[in-house]
Parts: sequence; C-alpha cells; structure tokens
Amino acid sequence: MFFSNLLTSGHTFKENEHALKTKYILLNSMLIMMIILLPILGILRFYTNYPVQSMINILGTVLATLTIYGFRLLKKGNYKILAYVMFIVFSSLLVYAYYNNPLMFNINAWFIVLVLPIYLVFGFYTAICLSLLFMISVAVINFYFIQSDMQNLVYGFMPIFVSVWFMHIYEALLQHYVKLLKHSNNTLEDTVKKRTSVLDYQAHYDALTDLPNRIKFQKEIQGIMNNARKQQSNFALFFIDLDQFKKINDSYGHDTGDQVIRITSSRIKKIMQNHHILSRIGGDEFTILIEGYRYSKDLEFIAQKIIDTIQEPIIIDNTTMFISCSIGISLYPDDTISYQDMVKYADTAMYQAKELKRGHYKFYSSDMTEVAFEKVLLETSMRLAIEKEDFILYYQPQVNGKTQKLIGMEALIRWNHESMGLITPAKFIPIAEETGLIITLDLWMMKTGMLQIKNWYNMGLNPGTLSLNLSMKLLQEKDFISIITQLLIETGCKAKWIEFEITESHIMHNVLEVIDTLQKMKELGFSIAIDDFGTGYSSLSYLKKLPIDKLKIDRSFIIDIPYNKEDAAITNAIIAIAQSLDLMVIAEGVETERQKSYLVECGCHYIQGYYFYKPMHKSKLEMLLTNKRDSSVDSL
Repeated sequence: MFFSNLLTSGHTFKENEHALKTKYILLNSMLIMMIILLPILGILRFYTNYPVQSMINILGTVLATLTIYGFRLLKKGNYKILAYVMFIVFSSLLVYAYYNNPLMFNINAWFIVLVLPIYLVFGFYTAICLSLLFMISVAVINFYFIQSDMQNLVYGFMPIFVSVWFMHIYEALLQHYVKLLKHSNNTLEDTVKKRTSVLDYQAHYDALTDLPNRIKFQKEIQGIMNNARKQQSNFALFFIDLDQFKKINDSYGHDTGDQVIRITSSRIKKIMQNHHILSRIGGDEFTILIEGYRYSKDLEFIAQKIIDTIQEPIIIDNTTMFISCSIGISLYPDDTISYQDMVKYADTAMYQAKELKRGHYKFYSSDMTEVAFEKVLLETSMRLAIEKEDFILYYQPQVNGKTQKLIGMEALIRWNHESMGLITPAKFIPIAEETGLIITLDLWMMKTGMLQIKNWYNMGLNPGTLSLNLSMKLLQEKDFISIITQLLIETGCKAKWIEFEITESHIMHNVLEVIDTLQKMKELGFSIAIDDFGTGYSSLSYLKKLPIDKLKIDRSFIIDIPYNKEDAAITNAIIAIAQSLDLMVIAEGVETERQKSYLVECGCHYIQGYYFYKPMHKSKLEMLLTNKRDSSVDSL
C-alpha cells in the first residue's frame, strides 16, 4: 500500500486518467532507482579515489528525493514542471561530470534518468531524436578527444536508447488498450442508448396501437397546459370509451378484441389533424387533445365525425361487428385549469353521455360533478345498507283485468335510507349493476321473497305467483342453478310459486349463453317471463327457442294507448306474437280505465299498474289477501 502510494505521489486517479497515472509510476520508479543506486555508486567511487564523482552521485540522490517530494506537493497533472527541472539539473550535472573527468562521462548510472523527463515533457519522438543526437555527439567526443573504445560507448549509452524504446512499447500498448477500452465503451454506450430508447418507447407508448400511453399523455397535457397558460389560449380534452367492448372480448376472444382496438385507433388517426394528439390510456379508452379551437361547434363536428367513423362495420375473419363509442369533453380554461380535473371532468361527461345514449358525446357541466359525487355516496351507503339489511321489498299486485281478480304480484326492492328516506330502484339499481352489488341484492331479494310467499301460503292465503326480477350477472354465474336450488331448500318455497323476470335487452345480448340455464330453471318448476318486451329488438327465431312462459309489455308502449297509433300497433303486435307462440302476456304501467279496457279488448287480460294497485308494504298486501281470503285467485 505504501509503495503504491509512493509511485503515484499520493494522488488519486480516475479511470480515464490511466495514461497520466502510468507516467507518474514510470517517473517515480526511475527516481526510486536513483535513490537506491546512486548512494551505492557514490560510496564505491569515494573509496576508489573519485571524490568529485561521489559527491555528484550523492547530490543526484538528494535531488531525486526532493523531486519525489515535489511531485507529492504539486497538484495532479503538474508533473511537467519538475520534469523540466530534472532535465535542466541532470543535464548540468552531466556537463559538470564531463569537465571534471571525461573518462567517467560514459558510465554515470544516473544519466539514464535524464531520458525519462525528456520523454515525458517533449514526447517519444523528441526523446528519440535528442537521444540519437546526444549519442552521436558523445561518439564524436569519444573518438576525437577522449579516444575511448566502442565497448565503453555501448555500455554507457545503449541503456538510454533501449529505455526510450521500452517506454515507447509500453505507451503503444497503453494506447492500444485505451483504444480498445474506448471502442468497448462506445459500443456499450450505443447498446445502452438503443436499449434506453427501446425502454423509453415502451414506457411512453402503447404496444398494441403505437399511440402515446397514459404516462406520455400526462406529460403532453401538462406541457400544453403550461403553454396555454402563458399564451392565454385554450384547448379541449376528448375522453373516448368504446361502448360494451367487454362483450366483444367475451364473445370473440381477446385477440379479436385487440384487432378491434387497432382498427378503431387507426380510424381515429385518419381524421386527426396536426394539432390533435391521440392517446390510448386504457383498455378501450382513448383521449384526444385539441388545441386552439375557435367555436364549440368545431368540437361538436369532430366528436360526431369520430362517432360516425367508429360506428362503421368492422370485418374480422369474415365476421361483421359493430361498435360505438361515447365521448366526454372538458375545456381549458372554461371548465378548469387543473390537469387532474380536466381528465376527471371529461371522464364524468363521458359517463353521462353513455347513460344518456350510447354513441353520443357530451360536454362537461358543473352539475355533473354533483351527480357523480352523489353516485359515489350512494355506492358507499349501499354497501353499508346491505350489511345492515336496510333494503325492503314492496309488492305490486297483478290483476286479471277481465275478472278483476288478483293473479299474483311483483316484488320491487326499495332502499330505506336513514337520511334520504325511501329510495326508488331507478336511483340505486344502475349503480348496483356497475359495481357488481346487484348480485348481492338479487340474492337477498330472492330469499326474502321466497320466505314471504311461503309464509302467506302457510297462512292459508292465496297470493298467486311472485315475480322476481333477475339480473343477467346473477343468471350468468356458473353455479346459479345450485344457488336457486339451495334457496328452495332453505326457504321451503315451491318453485311453482315463483316467476323470474329477465329484461329483454339483456337476454337478447346473451341468448345462446342463457338458453341452457333457462331450460334447467324450467325443469325445476320456475316460470320465466321476458320483462320490458318490445324495447330489446327480439329476434323471433330466438324467441321461439327460449323456454319462456310470459311476455311483459313495457310501460312505454302503454302510456299513450289507444291514442298513439304507433304504440297501439306495437302493443297489438306483441299480443299477437304471444298468442301465436302460446305465451301469456301482461301489460305493466296501466293507469287509466281507457288503457285497461283497450288491452282487455285486444286480448291482454293480465294487468299491472296504478289503475288497480300501487306497490305496497307486505303488511298492507297481507291485509288485502286476508280480505280476499274467500275469493279464488285466478290460475295462471
């Protein structure tokens, strides 16, 4: 450790200072050699009667020691200062030695050190030239003045020449290794740059569409926002979500879904302009930044063009698919100057557009935030309400409009909120469907309804058939048949007392998947009705394959009959379809005598609506059933 510190003069060298470190080691090595050899040579010369030469050797030792100390004191890289000093001093000593005793001129061992500072200060070629010149001069002096032999000349000066070449070879190797190291570093840097470039691309761009991803989008919008703030300009954010994209993945597989995403992104790209920035920030979610628009009509035109473009048929593997999108739009600085709020507001507007009508766009407005906040509060409250069982069932009787007798009832869930009072399903059922809580609500509703209908029959009452609404999410559960079988066992309810209502729009999107499940339900003894019939665009070819018992005419067709000819025509068509397929038919939402009479005349005898009964608590319905104890209940 001490020797290494001595050779480097106590300096610390970086990796790229290898050449400088080598020069310090060479220089200090030669100086150390002088300190070791010159005192020995000086003692020998003193005892052989060469006192002057001995003093010169001792002086060379002192100078070598001072030089080593000087290298340690000077800042790293200033070795040339002492190298010049060494060159001058040793040259002077050499000349003095010559004039003192020409015969000792050739054999001064410390003379070899003279070449090193020449080499270090002036470079290899200068050292070679000076050495050759010096050797020629010495040879001439030897032959013409001192007349020493050639052997003495070779012994005295050949080590100088050899040492120069040795250092040149060392330097050549050093430069070769430096070149190799530099080449290796350059190759490594190129590799690192390429890999860094690839990693940077992967970090900021979507692998499926090559569009900027969420991270890149955030940087883009923040940069645009900073520019807009400085220039007092505006920009718009479009939040695009593909409608019911999950059904494509579920029906055709994720590979097809990926192709749909790629096709959709390429279609949007084609209608983009230079000042538009398109990004994919999620599975089926895209954003567009539009700078410098002039009028909101410009944004409306772009939004409608995107919607129309996406709605064009997509053909993959000879299969034609249709998809739509919903778009939410937020504006800077009209709506907000915050990045987080820009995204949140556009997302909120998109969901409002989706709820209003699929394949639609909507601009953000402040009341949307209030609605979204209310939804969050409702979801949180709903989870707590399920745990506390704050939900209750109301029952709306169904009547034979021809005989005026009760034939059954529909169970309708209500939420008895501690501060908001009774909340209708229209407010919380959509939230339950979005969050998946609908399955828990359905199971609670089914169990509660089954226990209640069984209790009424045990009391000797005649409640008829209880209709229970069934969500598609619960129906698609793998163990659904096991669930309802277990419920029958737990409640003691008979399957023939229960009728399940499934919304037409839901069942038409999953016809092939649910036919087998519906058939198993029929085998257990349950009745099955299609709810809101006429709104889901049923295919008659599928309708005749479904194991169903009843069609339920949606109230939207009942409100204006018989005055609205179109609604009357649709109602008559539904009744005719039910009769042709040997199905029962019931109309909901009947509120007037005129509506009831028209339906009965057209052949729809079963009625549900305010005209006969509003939804009521089980206690009121029990009183109704008790009063009708002696009246027979029409058979379905």
